[in-house]
Amino acid sequence: MNKQHADRVIKDYIKPLYGFALNKTGKIAEAEELAGRITLEVYQALLKKSEFLDLNSYVFKIAHYVWAKFVSEKVKASNQMRIDDQEVMSGDEGFDEIIRQETAGALRREIAFLSHQQREIVIKYYYGGMKIIDIAAEMGLSSGTIKWHLFEAKKELKHKMNTIRSMGNLGINPIRMTGLGHNGSPGNKGDTSDFLATAIRQNIAFSTYHKPLTINEIAEELGISPVFIEDEIELLEEYGFMDKLPGRKYRTNMYIEDPSPMKSEVLYPLFKEYAEIAVEHYFKTFFSMGEVFQETGVYIPGGDVNLLLWSLIPYAGKQLSFKELNRVSHEEVSVSRKDGGHYAAHATIHREFDVSFDPKQYYYSGDMNRDSDEFALKAWQVDTWWCGRKDSWRDNLSSDFISLMHVINGDLPQNDVNIDAYRRLFDKQYLLRTESDLEVNIVYCKDKQTGERLHAAIPQPSERIKEAATKLDQAVYQVNLDGQPDHAHKYVRYWSQNCMASGTILAFVLKHLVDIGMLKLPDPHRKNGISTIMFMNRS
Repeated sequence: MNKQHADRVIKDYIKPLYGFALNKTGKIAEAEELAGRITLEVYQALLKKSEFLDLNSYVFKIAHYVWAKFVSEKVKASNQMRIDDQEVMSGDEGFDEIIRQETAGALRREIAFLSHQQREIVIKYYYGGMKIIDIAAEMGLSSGTIKWHLFEAKKELKHKMNTIRSMGNLGINPIRMTGLGHNGSPGNKGDTSDFLATAIRQNIAFSTYHKPLTINEIAEELGISPVFIEDEIELLEEYGFMDKLPGRKYRTNMYIEDPSPMKSEVLYPLFKEYAEIAVEHYFKTFFSMGEVFQETGVYIPGGDVNLLLWSLIPYAGKQLSFKELNRVSHEEVSVSRKDGGHYAAHATIHREFDVSFDPKQYYYSGDMNRDSDEFALKAWQVDTWWCGRKDSWRDNLSSDFISLMHVINGDLPQNDVNIDAYRRLFDKQYLLRTESDLEVNIVYCKDKQTGERLHAAIPQPSERIKEAATKLDQAVYQVNLDGQPDHAHKYVRYWSQNCMASGTILAFVLKHLVDIGMLKLPDPHRKNGISTIMFMNRS
């Protein structure tokens, strides 16, 4: 076989051979070493041979041959385990023979799949050299109970070491999550993106989304030792991302969306159609109301009504929310977390595929509300493709708006004490430096009366919009329901309801308004300030 063909074959077999190695060794470090040896041996064999009756069979015959050599080397290099303690129960000499014949790595792999208590007893006895009576005293159990656990553990280990432990799909082809977010209030430990920040937690959550699993079943699905995931599962359950069910099984308690090209191509024209309905029957009115909005006294950067609309249109999107469309309440899907958070969690599986549109242009994150009761201040903001902000909700700080309020009121002197506050405002472009003075670069209402007048000026949606919203919700729900497990249907309904007021539709609304020339793109120095409104002195 020529080198180019051999290279392609090896590329196709890298993952299967690594899966074979991990299944045989049960340890990542050993699996990498074994897979490397197998791959080299297969590659050299491919270069020497030109024809194969069954290439797959040939490759895995080599894999088993290299595995046998690998085991032989490990057995010679390892010390025999301590098994001849006089206290070991009699009548099962075959177990002792297995210990002598198998590698330490294989035995330890199976010990990891024992229950937590049995694993602790076996480790203390075989690896720690402790007497049964001492183990009993330390664990607060009787000697008879310890002997029973050792006997049962030995039976389980003997059985498992004579069988091939399978590896689930996630052990070979793990998923990765994006769009890790929440609806509600994050706690002091963060939100979904913090708790599911690691690949192992993401795959644990996904493994139990469609079917409840025990810890050992999760471990097999991920192709790793249960020892490494017990604490992770405990933490996810403790903070409400997993539920513990009868039979020591766990099930994921959040919404996980698994996108596909077909689903995306179905939703895209649907969102586009209903965004155009929203523009035609609601948002177009805003463009003839420039004077009405200005008469409320709202501050507009540079007096540019276009900049006001970049903020007011997404802000007014909440008017398109209808309570009667909420078939699942926030309380039904949200969880009160131990760190003070109270939110419904969601995530999206990262899938790479091509679609007929550019998804980045429809990015939308919000609504982000920041409050200060002390200063009677409220700020609202969303992030979109069109604004210049890149740091998400974590960098949207109440303190920035408080500083800006003090600048507006003239009680934040430009001195060394306040240098950091001013630096933040300039960096975020909430505040601009002009030739003559400083300029606030966001929309704001200076007092309660101005805010009330602005809210009163926002038009109310018509019955036509409400009818469209009802149809949109049902259509989106049916699309999102595909492939979802029964227990997740309430999550699907929750995240598919009141779509007309959702960030998704509002992103399509903004895109449509730009495309038809009604909304003008903001100047570069204005981008960071759009889609933000601050309400001052609300009391």
